[in-house]
Amino acid sequence: MKHLYIKSRKEAAEETLILFHGTGGRETDLLDVATTVNNEANILSFRGDVDENGQTRFFKRLSLKTYDEQSLKEEADKIYDELKKLSAEYNFDLAKAVIIGYSNGANIAAYLMLNYELGVKGAMLMHSAYRSETIGKGMLFDTEVLLTAGAQDTTATAGESYTLKKMLENKGANVSVKLTDGGHEISPMELMEGHVWYMPIKKSIRDEDKLL
Repeated sequence: MKHLYIKSRKEAAEETLILFHGTGGRETDLLDVATTVNNEANILSFRGDVDENGQTRFFKRLSLKTYDEQSLKEEADKIYDELKKLSAEYNFDLAKAVIIGYSNGANIAAYLMLNYELGVKGAMLMHSAYRSETIGKGMLFDTEVLLTAGAQDTTATAGESYTLKKMLENKGANVSVKLTDGGHEISPMELMEGHVWYMPIKKSIRDEDKLL
């Protein structure tokens, strides 16, 4: 699986942001989002392996609103293995990492959060339209999740974000939803919400380091 890793310019930076682009995207798409959320973090960004009519995705669909569950699991297994391998290769701690996903990337990230024991600190999922009922047994206690949605978004509705909120909360995650007036695009307001939401997470990570 193609990926991009950018080590922080700050020496011994502990925070890492893991990025998953939207349909038709690539591993560089969310770099501006990442630097707005935390410009001192390490960055690991993935490119989806699935091609849908010339557009890059993280898993196949049977229709616009129906996931290919077999593809979803196969691709998620692959990403999970890559995360474990790359965290060792690049020497970063998943417990101090936050996932950022947009659209299709937010959906694969949600599947990973709900079905695998990643141990990440949290996730910022933008414009997710999560439509899988598969849920693993692990819990998400002490995991922070921000869901952003556009009131005018017909591709991934605000209602779908609130449905995902309930699924994550049922597994113990601390979830908040922020709505904008926009559509499916990422708005400047979302970036600011992400930055503000991330600030106490960064403080928590750095406070933990001081205790070691």
